[in-house]
Amino acid sequence: MTSSNATTRPGSEGDLDGILACLHPAAVLVSPRGEAARGHREIRTVLGRLLDGEAAGSLHESTIDRVEFVTDDVAVVDGRARVTGVAPSLGGEAAVVVHGFIDVLVRRDGRWVISQIRAYGLESPGR
Repeated sequence: MTSSNATTRPGSEGDLDGILACLHPAAVLVSPRGEAARGHREIRTVLGRLLDGEAAGSLHESTIDRVEFVTDDVAVVDGRARVTGVAPSLGGEAAVVVHGFIDVLVRRDGRWVISQIRAYGLESPGR
């Protein structure tokens, strides 16, 4: 079991191009609300709308709970994300939401990229 934290403020420290550079061109993103986006174009639209709207200026912290290698070139990552500074319309109390995620990573051209992002269990701490 591996545990680590990575904190980012997507609107300032990173940008959509930086996020998309970590994704496979045919990546699939399933949001905690069950919405699906396929490929860089759709994912850019979904994330852009979120980061310019309900999550504008938010702080994202991810904790990796487990990494399992399916093959030498495929890994499954289980983790949790905590997002602070979100709009109340995202369901957050005190502007904080938490959700779990499962990412599938593949090795492509010698580097790891995310092929699948499955976010689930959107909740507010203390509920």
